[in-house]
Amino acid sequence: MPFNSYPYIVFIIIVVLAFLGLERRFPWAKRAFLLLVSYGFYAWWRADFVLLLVGSTIVNYALGGEITRRHALSKSVRELLLTGLVFNLGLIGLFKYAGLFVASADGLLGLSYPIPHLFLPLAISFFTFEQISYLVDAADGKAQRYSFLDYALFVSYFPHLIAGPIVRYNDLIPQFAQSRTPIECGEDMSLGVTLFTIGLAKKTLIADNLAPFADVVFAAAHQGTALSATDAWLGTLFFAFQIYFDFSAYTDMALGSSCMLGIRLPFNFNAPYKSESIIEFWRRWHISLSTFLRDYLYFKLGGNRKGTARRYANLMITMLLGGLWHGANWTFMIWGGLHGFYLIVNHAWRSLWASARIKLPSALRPLGPPASVFLTFAATTVAWVVFRADDFPSAILMLRGLCGQGGQSSLITFSPLAASALVALFAIVWFAPNSMEMTWSYRPALDPPKGTSAVRQIRHLRWQPSRATAVTFGLVCIAAVLALSNLSPFIYFQF
Repeated sequence: MPFNSYPYIVFIIIVVLAFLGLERRFPWAKRAFLLLVSYGFYAWWRADFVLLLVGSTIVNYALGGEITRRHALSKSVRELLLTGLVFNLGLIGLFKYAGLFVASADGLLGLSYPIPHLFLPLAISFFTFEQISYLVDAADGKAQRYSFLDYALFVSYFPHLIAGPIVRYNDLIPQFAQSRTPIECGEDMSLGVTLFTIGLAKKTLIADNLAPFADVVFAAAHQGTALSATDAWLGTLFFAFQIYFDFSAYTDMALGSSCMLGIRLPFNFNAPYKSESIIEFWRRWHISLSTFLRDYLYFKLGGNRKGTARRYANLMITMLLGGLWHGANWTFMIWGGLHGFYLIVNHAWRSLWASARIKLPSALRPLGPPASVFLTFAATTVAWVVFRADDFPSAILMLRGLCGQGGQSSLITFSPLAASALVALFAIVWFAPNSMEMTWSYRPALDPPKGTSAVRQIRHLRWQPSRATAVTFGLVCIAAVLALSNLSPFIYFQF
């Protein structure tokens, strides 16, 4: 049930109204109700995989409980943690990567094993990573023991179930027992509807209208067409903006859906194209994934505590695996490797700059931040080519086109309309406040994790619940809903 669909709009209205009724009369039933509707939400897509979700929840809850018990008795928990990791990563490996690994082995070794074609369970990467964090924290003695109802709801809570944010159990579970006053309910409803409307507008009015132009260029590259520089650049830029607004839209709609229920999800998207470095980019893009990889992979590998060479190796390993997490295609690992290389260069440059104590001439200092933003955007955009390409040869054709070494294709005309669209898109991502900045005074999400970029406080265009605001966003909502006829899934749904 995609957020950008008529069934979901009906679903969220019914769920919120029923939840408000339970909250006032039968607050003890709120958690059970949310768990049931979350399973119903997941079953709408394919009911049989609810058994997988429930089974994974039961196994991880049991393992986590036993790990916590043994840790309290100062007994070894290594075998249980290893069992949990093998179970969770094995599920992902079986359903998501079995075909890729068998096909790669067949190609490299000349084998002829049949390639399995398993149906990928929706959201398996997200709910598996969340449960891995619970097991690791339990092994470190950090996990509190919760009821099975609370734990199951943490795993399956529908606003974050399909494509994140990746939620930590201790951020979400305590909120399930909170109660709200009527005034707080009204504020949460206003804020949630506003965020949902902003997200729906980004998806239907911007991202979905950019998708056909990007798709036609990348499809031509997949068919072996030598692309002109115009087609390659327009296709690349349109995809860069498509994925930006697509993922931003999903994040807003997830946060908005949860705000209506009085529950805050993690801060997950903070205008990443305004970043002045790749390091900063990963503190702004998919924040919940980057912090998960930092805390449960990079730090566990040793982080920066074992010398410069080991630090760079840990960065590369983390980004390679983070890239592969996105899908069963080696292009995702190459994309992760590119960002690993970017991060290594970024850290090395910072160290060199600091040790040499280099300072720009005062006349050039104002140009430093804009130049850094532009360079970061360019590097990120080139990496998106590999991310979006269907295979490596397609990516090479796209990159050759970007360098002016392609053909004479004419798939997209660089018309005044296209130029105006690009100018408007650049203006929005670089200069306009984002949804979090507009609504932050009402705390639409949990505070940003330590080590990530803070939310910029703004004075103008700051959202406040009022009649004029309601009318404005009501009109935006009508336009966005009318555009739902061009339904397309969110990009991160495939991960």
